[in-house]
Order: sequence, then C-alpha cells, then structure tokens
Amino acid sequence: MRITIYLLAALLVFGVLIAKLRATPARLGHGNHGGASSVRPELEYLKAVNSVAPPRDPQLLFLLMAQYSNANLQGEGAGFFSARLKEFGPRLTDAQKALYLSAIGLLRAQHASQVSLLHRVGYVKDTIAMLEQAKQLSGGQVFVVNWIAGIVHAQLPGRFHQKRAAQDELAWCVANADKAPHAGWLREVYYYLGKLALADGEQGKAQGYLRRSGYKDFNGRLR
Repeated sequence: MRITIYLLAALLVFGVLIAKLRATPARLGHGNHGGASSVRPELEYLKAVNSVAPPRDPQLLFLLMAQYSNANLQGEGAGFFSARLKEFGPRLTDAQKALYLSAIGLLRAQHASQVSLLHRVGYVKDTIAMLEQAKQLSGGQVFVVNWIAGIVHAQLPGRFHQKRAAQDELAWCVANADKAPHAGWLREVYYYLGKLALADGEQGKAQGYLRRSGYKDFNGRLR
C-alpha cells in the first residue's frame, strides 16, 4: 500500500494521540488541565488548510486532529471540526461527514475528563451517539470510523454498556485489515481486544491478542 506524506506525518504524532486517548475515557473522574503554552505553527497551518474547504485528502483532517490532541486542546479541536462540519455540510458526502463526526467524537472522548461531573455522563452519551451516527453514515465500511469507535468504546466504564459494540468494531477492523491506512493501526486493535478479553476472564485469548499487538503488557509497554 502506498503511504502518502500526510500519513507519514500523522504517524509521527500517532503515539501521542494514542497515549492521550488511553488516559481519558477510562478515567472519567480525573481532570486534565494541560494546555498549549506557545504558538504551534503546524497546528495553525493545518487549521488554515482545513478552514478553506473540505480537504481532498482526509489525512489532512486527521493530522489536524492529532495536532489538537498533542497540544492538549481537544475541546477546541472538537469545536473547530463541529464548526467545519456545519459550514461544509451541504458539500460533504455521507462518508466525509462520518470522518468529521469521528474526529469530533475522538477529541470529545479525550476531553471528557475536563467536563464537570454534573454534565459528564450526558456529554459521554452524546459522544457515543455521534460515533454511532458516523458508523451509520459510512455504512460501517470505513476503517478509521470503526477504529475510532472501537478504541473509544473499549475504554468507557461499564455504565455506558459499550463493551459489545467495542468488540464488534475492533473485530471488524481485524477482518478488514486491508482497509487500514497503515498496518500500524492494527496494534491498538489487538491491544484493546486483549484488554476486553482480559476483563471477561479469557486469559488465553487476551495473551494471544497481546502478542499480536506487539506490546509487552497491558500497561502499553512495547516489546
């Protein structure tokens, strides 16, 4: 598979994106008050590019999403993409709308710990609904849409009843690995399938997924 320059750039911040995503949905009781303390030219450039028109290469959208995450500006990022979705909506295909909704949903999931306890459950439920809408618009056939939904759902507390959805979405990603932007995206799929299996008491299955992920343990340490 040919990898575009945008995907290569996105992979440079992919690890940071994953680390932050892991830290947020599963810790709904903890805050994260980090922020950007300096000008970030890459983020500003990508904001400008994504403000002109819907990007022809969706990697530009997800590269900006990763920049917002890297800068601890997930709330601002979700707002930016929500505004673009509203502005560009009439020009977007259903698949393009699904990509915007997925990016918004992932950033909202990362931002959840900063939402007040009074409003947090409703905020998370709205995020779940957004990810479901993205899957419906994409016909359930876009790898990135299913990947984001699966990773987010896998980390939500049991009260939200999303474990089965996470298992189905992640299993779909395994079955459709040829649709992944890059083989490296499967690492997190196996990792979270392993964690879900571990939570179900399926030790053998969990260790099998862990080996396929390339991680040393379920603390996210690489081999």
